[in-house]
Formats: sequence, C-alpha cells, structure tokens
Amino acid sequence: MAVCSFIGANAAINRANNYLEAGDATGVAGKTVVVDILMTNAKSIAIWKTNLVLPEGITLVSAEAAENWTDAVTVNGNEVFSETQTPVAAKSKAVVAKVTLQIDATVAEGEYEIALAGTFMQTDGGETITQLDNKVAKLTVTADAGKAGDLNGDGEVNAADIQKLLNVIAENGNADINGDGETNAADIQALLNIIAAEA
Repeated sequence: MAVCSFIGANAAINRANNYLEAGDATGVAGKTVVVDILMTNAKSIAIWKTNLVLPEGITLVSAEAAENWTDAVTVNGNEVFSETQTPVAAKSKAVVAKVTLQIDATVAEGEYEIALAGTFMQTDGGETITQLDNKVAKLTVTADAGKAGDLNGDGEVNAADIQKLLNVIAENGNADINGDGETNAADIQALLNIIAAEA
C-alpha cells in the first residue's frame, strides 16, 4: 500500500495558525490514491493555492472541492487552486480538497518524498499568507498483488470480468481461474463464485 502524508509549512502571517497540509492515504503501484488537502486557519480564508511536488511516476490526476469549498477546485499541471464566494471561517484541519494521484505501475516498492510547495492563502480581507518552506512528506509504495478474478484490472470483480474471460476464451487465450490448466466454461463458474463471495 502507498501511504501519503504531507505536513504543511508555516505561514508568514500567523504562520503557526494558518497553513495547508495533506492527510495520510493508502494505495499501490498501478492504482490511484486520494489524498485530503487540509487547512488550519485562524483567519477567514477566501483563496488558497498549492503545488504538489511529486516523484517520477506519480502524477496529479484530478481534484475536487470539499466541505465549505463548494466552488470547483482547479488543477493546472501540479498546481491546485480554489476560491470560494463564502470565505471559510476559522477551523482546524478542515478538508478543503481531495486530490487523486496516479501511481504508475512501474514505480518500484519503497519510500518517496513529496511536498506542498509555493503554498499561499488569502484572507477575505485581502491579506496573503505564504508558507515559507516546503515540508517533505513520505510516500511508501508497494507492488500491486492483484485481485483474484479481476481480469480487466479495474480493481473490482464483476460482470465485466466475465466478458473479459469470454473474450479470452474466444481468442484461445489463458484465463485459467480455477487452476485446472484449461480456459473454458468451468472458469466462468469459478469467476461467478468469486463474485458471489464478494457480494
């Protein structure tokens, strides 16, 4: 599993009380992982922006607003930006966005460093709060062990895997789910048994 934890840096104005950080998350190589962006703010905040500094093989896919940040969160490269028409009052560790990262299947098992960089917030009064340093976070990646019966690689075992198996059988491929050395109708039953057990 991949574990992401980002520690927000201090800010220039009331820096101990106004900062962004990201929460812990889990995932595996070849899959996506959702990471919460958290805000601690002593002042009412209307705008925030940060950049994710990611290791090779890890990419920012998308972001969505959370809690009071009802307006869309914008992704531009590795930059994540949001503005709200109703400034967010003082809170501690409120989730302001959820970002989805893709961990490439070629990423080797191990620990990687990622950070939030160029982070700033703006109060509803127009004050800019800039994080002065970039705290490094640890991303631990493990290999994808796969899931029995997940023939199409979408992380689920369902009817789409039956269709994949039928396609493989039609092409005389190998989808030997039951381990008898053959790919045939018995493998469809084995796949149905897996689906029934997970339902």
